[in-house]
Amino acid sequence: MAVVTGGSRGIGFLIASALVEQGAKVIVSSRSPSSAEKAAQKLMEIPNGQALGVACDIKSFSDIEKIASQAVEHFGHLDVWFNNAGITGPYARTADVPMDRWFEVIETNLRGTYYGTMVALKHMLEQNQGKIINLLGAGDVDSKQMQHGYQSAYASSKAAIRRFTLAVANEYEHTNVSILALNPGLVSTDQTNKLELLTPDAVEWSKGVAMALQYIATPPEEIEKMSVYLASEATNGVTGEIYRLGASQE
Repeated sequence: MAVVTGGSRGIGFLIASALVEQGAKVIVSSRSPSSAEKAAQKLMEIPNGQALGVACDIKSFSDIEKIASQAVEHFGHLDVWFNNAGITGPYARTADVPMDRWFEVIETNLRGTYYGTMVALKHMLEQNQGKIINLLGAGDVDSKQMQHGYQSAYASSKAAIRRFTLAVANEYEHTNVSILALNPGLVSTDQTNKLELLTPDAVEWSKGVAMALQYIATPPEEIEKMSVYLASEATNGVTGEIYRLGASQE
């Protein structure tokens, strides 16, 4: 049984679909109750698909706890948790981003991953098995070619999630709970195709993103394949590993 936060669209829905196709029971969450329900309905159209949509604000610990409770109530256990939900925020040079918007990205992405990890850990340690997979992104990879200007908040949040993943994995390495991370690389989703561009120079910068999406975007099937692999028995006993696809491998 797997939970995918932010699973109603984009990368999250890709992950959820791949898991359901392999026979997993899945809960998908979204801030929008209708979006969560519609996503679950689509997943149940897959042959033998079993899915449930749950409304959730990942900044709310009680909402995250509700997902875990629903998982146990409807499916009996909780085996895999993908901390996928997050936001990119506006695109601009740091001094041009309103301070509250900058911290909103940090707050949402880091708090959401922390809450999801805390709740999943509680259940998985009690049952002595489970896997937590944190989604990374721009900021995870250190290279001169990937500095991620115009998205300093998002990059900072994902770099923090990488360190958080490795720290928690170290703390629980002698348990049967695996703490892993996945960086899917550049992916064509609503977040990358509908950027909130605050300034003219950000608009100019976004042309490079559009070009990159044409040439180096990670194919959806690679994300699906890796997600199934991470959730499978193939990673039993593996922890503290970061898996990267597409351009994130550089």
